[in-house]
Amino acid sequence: MHFIFDEFHIAFYAAALMVSFTILMQSIIQKRTDRAHNLAFIVIVCIIMANSITEIVSEFVRPYIMTSDTCMFVDDVCHILYFMFHSLIAPMFFFYELCLTDAIRKRTDYQVVLFSIPIVIMELMILSNPITSLIYHHSRTGHFQRGPAEYVIYVISSIYILHAIICIFRYWNAITFKKRLSLMCFLGVVLVGLTIQFAYPDIRCELFAEALGALGIMLLMENEDDRLEPDTGIYNRHGLEMDIETITKLGLRCDILSLRITDVGTSLRSIGLTNINNLTNDIAEYLKLRVQRYHIYNIDPSHFIILLGDSKEDKQRRFRGLFKKYEPSYNIDELTEEILRRFKGNWNMGKTKTSLNPVIIKANVPDNFKTVEEAFFFIDSPIPERLDKQVLEGDDLGYLLRRTQVENAIRRGIAQDGFEVYYQPVYELSTKKLYGAEALLRLYDKELRQIFPDEFIPVIEQMGLIDDVDNMVLGKVCEFIESGIPEKAGMRTLNVNLSMIQCMQKGFVNRINQIVDGYKVDKHMITFEITESVGADDYIKLGEIIKELKGSGYQFAMDDYGTGYSNIQSIFSLDFDVVKIDKSILWAAEKGELGMTILTNSINMIRQMKKKIVVEGVETESQIHLLEKLGVDYQQGFYFSKPIPKADFIREILGVTE
Repeated sequence: MHFIFDEFHIAFYAAALMVSFTILMQSIIQKRTDRAHNLAFIVIVCIIMANSITEIVSEFVRPYIMTSDTCMFVDDVCHILYFMFHSLIAPMFFFYELCLTDAIRKRTDYQVVLFSIPIVIMELMILSNPITSLIYHHSRTGHFQRGPAEYVIYVISSIYILHAIICIFRYWNAITFKKRLSLMCFLGVVLVGLTIQFAYPDIRCELFAEALGALGIMLLMENEDDRLEPDTGIYNRHGLEMDIETITKLGLRCDILSLRITDVGTSLRSIGLTNINNLTNDIAEYLKLRVQRYHIYNIDPSHFIILLGDSKEDKQRRFRGLFKKYEPSYNIDELTEEILRRFKGNWNMGKTKTSLNPVIIKANVPDNFKTVEEAFFFIDSPIPERLDKQVLEGDDLGYLLRRTQVENAIRRGIAQDGFEVYYQPVYELSTKKLYGAEALLRLYDKELRQIFPDEFIPVIEQMGLIDDVDNMVLGKVCEFIESGIPEKAGMRTLNVNLSMIQCMQKGFVNRINQIVDGYKVDKHMITFEITESVGADDYIKLGEIIKELKGSGYQFAMDDYGTGYSNIQSIFSLDFDVVKIDKSILWAAEKGELGMTILTNSINMIRQMKKKIVVEGVETESQIHLLEKLGVDYQQGFYFSKPIPKADFIREILGVTE
């Protein structure tokens, strides 16, 4: 007897099998297997694969079931397995959605039990079908006949789907547009496939539709490339913002551990950006040994954030132990101690090993912060300069209040012209005549009074206003030069400080020239000071910027020589006109022979390189006599004048009535 297989049905099942297998392999290759929603998604894909296989086998044996008991048995097994697996898709999709939105954390143990009861009922009905025939049976002619309990399974599955739809709309604001689109597409495609197969039983497209829906979820939902740091495999700032937004909108509790490395800036001067990136990777790898990677976020090379489920909340979820591997709980205090112990050891910094100084700040949502804005205010706030502890929590977070006050003062300063440029004179040592002055930004607020630059400059940078403020300073200096007063008084230059953040920005040279060209000034009257906080990898780019600006007539000075580790390389690599020796070198020379040797050798080396020398921090007659013997070109310090407002500088230093 010749039997005909239904190749049309087999084609649909084979297509579903290939699509779902591709999804599974892609998820494994991309290592999207470590979160609870990843596990739920993989289970859904595996169910589709298993159902496709059982249906393919069933199609091959179906023509023989009337003539072979073995084929009849195989066909029954395939049907039982199909119903067992397929009845799990709806509840697994609901579970996937709860995990994806973190709404699972709001479910109590009682709700977990209620969630499981219908699943148990369905599976028991399916397993008992060989005895009861409530799900299906074969007629005498071998045709498949639906039983009354199959409709019960459809009703239960519909209830789970209905709950999934309700969940989408309930947490609509906590779900991103991409997540909403992915979930709705999955439901839409599956329902279309189910409707077609129900209306036209010979078109077995339900499994293929489910596979296509899963493919959409993989592409839109499981793909986290926009949230991940490619080098470390942990989340970036964008991922942190999305997750905190979800937590706050769902009303969940969350512990926040902020890990700051306070001396990475110093290390950047000595080893360069490449080795700093390697150090960041090493720290990330260590943190991934302590907590799951999806709890960790890298804000910048010196700053990591770890989000942990609230410890009190986790203790109330006994069923959480079922998923401990995928959603483990951590104690923030124990984790803090582990991290501090590790940082007592050394880290690889290029070819050397060094210790790092960590500061850990602990907070909680919603105890300390109730919105995304408040959380990021905490995350972005610079830590206090002089700390006597490595862990800040509770009342220690009072510095955030000061940060708020400083931010408000900065905004008032910009709006009400509260920023003012002060000038500190620089004198020629041999003639004792005024050579120039350094422009220094000051902020006086009516509420906070005098705010020092080491406090407000980092905040300005965090607020993204550094360009506006620096442009304002340069504009005021150009305005002063344009007045003609400095040149008439014999001044040959006014120094303006530049930060590396400015210099490395695209279009920096054009922006500087546009500002200066707006005034009738001699560019040779402007000297830009750059602090030597540049790594080896940045010398080429910075050298090109300096060369281009010097070609326009500006001069350059290296500021704070002696405070970092790249001094000699900076002088050799960058075309500075002037080197300003930091006050700490001068003061150390008065205290001991070693300090004197460092100062003397530094001056001799710089002089041999044909560069002018300014020594900062001059405060006494003896220091002046010392510098005269050493042959320094210029001197600057409180002995002559502290930084003073422009009007006072014109009157007291220049002796001119404006």
